[in-house]
Amino acid sequence: MKLTYKLIIETPSTHQVRVVIQGKKESGEKSLDFFLPRWSPGSYLIREYSRHLSSLKAETANGERLFLEQTDVSTFNIDWNKSELKNTKDADTFTLSYNVYCHELTVRTSHVDDSHAFLHLPTLLMGVLGKNITDPTIELSFPPSWSKVSTGLKDISVKREAFIYTAKNYDDLIDSPIEIGCQETDGFMAGGIPHDVAFYGNLLPHKENLKEDTKKIVEHIADFMGGYPYEKYTFMTHFVPGLYGGLEHSNSTALQFDPTAITNRKGYINYLALVSHEYFHTWNVKRIRPFELGPFNYLKEATSKLLWLAEGLTSLMDELFIYRAGLITMEEYLEMQKDNLNRYFSVPGRKFHSLDDSSFNSWIKLYRPDENSNNSSVSYYLKGGIVFFALNILLAEKGKSINDLLTLLWDDYKKHPERGVNPEQVYKMVEEVGGKDIREKFEVMTSTTEEIDLESICATAGLKFEWDKSESPWLGFDPEFSGDRVIVRAVTLDGPAYKAGLNAGDEIIAINGMRVLKDRYNDYAKYLRANESYTFMISRLASLQTVTLNVGVTPAKLKAITVADKDKAVKVFNP
Repeated sequence: MKLTYKLIIETPSTHQVRVVIQGKKESGEKSLDFFLPRWSPGSYLIREYSRHLSSLKAETANGERLFLEQTDVSTFNIDWNKSELKNTKDADTFTLSYNVYCHELTVRTSHVDDSHAFLHLPTLLMGVLGKNITDPTIELSFPPSWSKVSTGLKDISVKREAFIYTAKNYDDLIDSPIEIGCQETDGFMAGGIPHDVAFYGNLLPHKENLKEDTKKIVEHIADFMGGYPYEKYTFMTHFVPGLYGGLEHSNSTALQFDPTAITNRKGYINYLALVSHEYFHTWNVKRIRPFELGPFNYLKEATSKLLWLAEGLTSLMDELFIYRAGLITMEEYLEMQKDNLNRYFSVPGRKFHSLDDSSFNSWIKLYRPDENSNNSSVSYYLKGGIVFFALNILLAEKGKSINDLLTLLWDDYKKHPERGVNPEQVYKMVEEVGGKDIREKFEVMTSTTEEIDLESICATAGLKFEWDKSESPWLGFDPEFSGDRVIVRAVTLDGPAYKAGLNAGDEIIAINGMRVLKDRYNDYAKYLRANESYTFMISRLASLQTVTLNVGVTPAKLKAITVADKDKAVKVFNP
């Protein structure tokens, strides 16, 4: 089926995009069912994009109204038999139009205001149930004050003032976000392939060369993977304070990052890792993928136990790539691993939620965090990356590395691009590279909650753990502040606050009769003593009450991962 789309932005301050879809039904067809995706590939949560729709209308080519009915939360039926048409000539040709409200700036939603338009196309473009939409085109209409369009879509405009693009099919079309405005644009060539770079937002003065470092990441990963699986690539970055994230696409990525972090070394390293992560998804997820992730059913959850391959392996490689590309030192790489491990050790949910479970339940857990999430679950990004970090070290003992597993995964994709992989296939590849014993250890790490002896594993890579075992007091809850007021945001399982009966949402009024506000709470380590009991006055649901809290000792944290055998460490992480 052939469809043409037009996106019209007349008054950006209203945050409205008018969508016009034109097509022609086949002779004899009585109705067509249109749908708007309920979720976006790469972001595993039903988001109900149709909640932002309004003013739906269907017409024939000669302007007569067609019967249009919403049949489900995200599906809409055009029925010719129910339409009261006076003129049936050209009645098969139709126009479906509607408005979409776009005012949420994330990588998986659309945002339109006076400064720009970021169009995440699953939020805007309807498909047709049971129809293959081939060679769709999309035309953009926007205010003349905006001068630039950045997208991975193929430009087929014949006039300079026109903005018309195409894709192979509906899946590829909505997999191509669009940035429109006056964004800073640049680019570079890598492997003879053009790579566009677009920056929206403001950056503070800094000393980094974002374009050149991005190019180094691109060249290193593409060389590692054996080439560029696209004809053009586009990086779109929103630099907005407080934002962080990314979403992968087949030949582009949308990134969001806090511009203030670029000005310090650790923050900039995290930016490079984000670029590396989303770019590597070009191979791992957009091509190598769990079999549930394509072809897509955009109206139902695509549950998979293998998101630890999609995101965990990518979380390992993003940091490994920037180390291997020479953008960070071994010490900086190990500092990142120390932070990863400390985050992992601080999550009680790792004892109850396996990687398989974390993957399968992503639709109801990871993207819907609450005050108990850390106690009940673990991120497949975090634990997945750590498990592949451990696997790489275990493989080094056999003279192999994660490189060998990636080679098998990529070769399998090239032989069978039409399908993804299942867990058993991945386990067999691990066994092919490292042997049966490595496979068994790896399966335990992914399918059970058994603790992983990471310190012993790291020792075989020439690494040493240095622990900070301070005796500082620990209350066992995370605070949030409403002005000067101290509110319990989350309580750590089996910690002092948990045992005392503190709840998320409790306001801490006083400790032993002494009023507690933000500044005094932040200084609690100066006046509270570990292993002593204190009376906390709290407000819970507007009722005053007291609880007795026995202050604990702060759990040990990794202070550093140091290199005991540099030759061995380099061979493990950069073979």
